[in-house]
Amino acid sequence: MTRWAWPRAVPWSSAGASSRKPGASKPSRARSGKEAEVRRRLRRGARGFTLMEVVVALVILATSGLMLFAWVNQNLQTASRLRDAQARAQLQLEGVSWLRLVNPARQPQGELRQGELQLSWTSTLVEPSRNEFDLGGNLVPRWELGLYRIQATLKQGETGPRVSWEQLVAGWRPANVSLATPAPFASPGGNGGRP
Repeated sequence: MTRWAWPRAVPWSSAGASSRKPGASKPSRARSGKEAEVRRRLRRGARGFTLMEVVVALVILATSGLMLFAWVNQNLQTASRLRDAQARAQLQLEGVSWLRLVNPARQPQGELRQGELQLSWTSTLVEPSRNEFDLGGNLVPRWELGLYRIQATLKQGETGPRVSWEQLVAGWRPANVSLATPAPFASPGGNGGRP
């Protein structure tokens, strides 16, 4: 039976390789103890990773994956909050434009519906009503003006977004002044009713 043995080492120097002739046999050289130790270490290191190296790599990979997942989750939550805030802002803009159609002097409270949208409001007088005179010098007031604070709520359906806000709105109604009541002698021009 033939015993298997490691092949003999080839000298590493380029001078030895170039001085050899093509057909000549390889020089026999005994291995030194140092060279054998280096080869043994190289063979042992070439086997693969140790268990500890694999565990450390998996811990690093898992930690970075968790950090990435938390970052993506936070961005999704922020996008959802921004989408909700944008929907409420759009709803409030629609409600403000609806309140331009409301005269709080004639309708101090009420409710309007259009499709899924429902606007409800209540108003309170902020300043006492004042009579308005025409600029043409008319001594009989035509309108009674007042400043109202409106508390409004607009919601979209039963489960949709809902927004509440306050705003100041001018209200008007025809003045209830009879001709027997003396009119004040002041005009908007400030000249006391004189031309």
